[in-house]
Amino acid sequence: MTSRRAYAATIAIMAAVTAPCLLWRSRLTTVDVAMVLLLGVVIVSARHPRGPALLASVLSIAAFDFLFVPPYYTFDVHDGAYLLTFAVMLVVALTMTRLTGQILEHAAEAEDRARRAAALAALNAELMEAERPAEVLATLERHVAEVAGGEVCTLTPRQLDADPAEWPPATRELLANTPERVVARQVYEDGRTAGLGTARCTDADVLVAPLASGRRLGVVVVRPEADRPPTPGEIATIEALAEHAAMAHERTVLAEQGSRARAEAEAERLRSSLLSSLSHDFRTPLATIEGAASGLLEEDGAVPPGERRELAGSILEESRRMTRLVANLLNMVRVETGALAVQKSWQPLEEVVGVALLRLEEQLARHSVEVDLPPHLPLVPVDELLIEQVFINLLENAARYTPAGTAVAVRAWETDGAVCVEVADGGPGIPAAEQELVFRKFYRAVRPRGDDAREAVAGSGLGLTIAQGIVSAHGGRMWVEPRPEGGAAFRFTLPLSGPAMPAPPAESASRVS
Repeated sequence: MTSRRAYAATIAIMAAVTAPCLLWRSRLTTVDVAMVLLLGVVIVSARHPRGPALLASVLSIAAFDFLFVPPYYTFDVHDGAYLLTFAVMLVVALTMTRLTGQILEHAAEAEDRARRAAALAALNAELMEAERPAEVLATLERHVAEVAGGEVCTLTPRQLDADPAEWPPATRELLANTPERVVARQVYEDGRTAGLGTARCTDADVLVAPLASGRRLGVVVVRPEADRPPTPGEIATIEALAEHAAMAHERTVLAEQGSRARAEAEAERLRSSLLSSLSHDFRTPLATIEGAASGLLEEDGAVPPGERRELAGSILEESRRMTRLVANLLNMVRVETGALAVQKSWQPLEEVVGVALLRLEEQLARHSVEVDLPPHLPLVPVDELLIEQVFINLLENAARYTPAGTAVAVRAWETDGAVCVEVADGGPGIPAAEQELVFRKFYRAVRPRGDDAREAVAGSGLGLTIAQGIVSAHGGRMWVEPRPEGGAAFRFTLPLSGPAMPAPPAESASRVS
């Protein structure tokens, strides 16, 4: 309620309590009339600020003297005892005005505190989920706008130092005039709220609050609706919101810096591991190729034809080994960068397994391979080449880590809308502590020897990582379990959800029927 309406309401209330007393003046004593008039003062003091309450106190004394103290309708007082009555009424009225004013102020302060606490609680609830500085600033702007009921923007130090032409349109509109820009710079530098509704920089049409938490992070600019000056309670709430948002902003900045530092450290570690792996794994085949090529360059007749053939075979075998190493590295890059494109089509699993076994015929020559694929196993939606690579990596891993003569088994079965595949071996198995580690990049286990010593196994340490990445790209998962009879069983799932299965040709359908 505006000041003019409050004073008008005060006059109306005092007139309303005076009229009945005037009608029954002959039946009421002056004490009764004084009590009723004081009741009007209490009503005004409870509803309006101190100015109207003081007016009610003066009107009550004037009405009592003019209408109820003989001689009536004049302010002359013939009986001096009434002067004491007037004094007591004035003191009581002023006391009640002061007490009710204090009660109203305390109630307003309590309401402001409750509103501020609610606004902070709502802001903090959203800030806990913010992960980037931009999200923190956007959340702060939205909550400050709810408090002030106007336009809000935030300015970071970089924006403050930039050309205003580079600001977002909303920011340029709020800080279109020089006074607003000056107050924004001043608040950023001294860290004190200024502008509309404060005693500092009163020529500005906006309120500017600092956004700082230990160090200066920027400012919050507020223009309330219709340029209405914000109340002290609203200013305090805006400052509290800015302070909490500044702490959250600092947290997200530190989190981003930590994430970048971890990413850089991980990239450096991978780079070192990659260089170490390349230098270690390429050294042997390159030395073999160099030695074999040197032998082939000997003069004719110096190397028997049989040995020349062996040397050429060594060059071919080591070249293929280097090709597999390079392919593994390229596949690892595709998995890590998310560039692994999966082209699914419905395929019989036995064909994929058969191709993988043919490609590893030499490596598996010292093992017996058992394949158990049920005849009723459904077609699976897979990228044939990628899943073939998964089988190659798992079978090659089994051949590398298990003694000669042990069996390698490939099984599959349907379960819960997917096909579960198992590649099991009869080797020494994988300790529980290493069952998660074996899928990490560049991790290479050691194989026990007969004398209880352990020896490192050649390889890049990428095969299982690549296999797991391919299976994940198909929507499945891969894990390893110990076998009750000894050895390790690598399992992975392939969901049976994929592209629409094409209808069989009419000729094929008639042959089947």
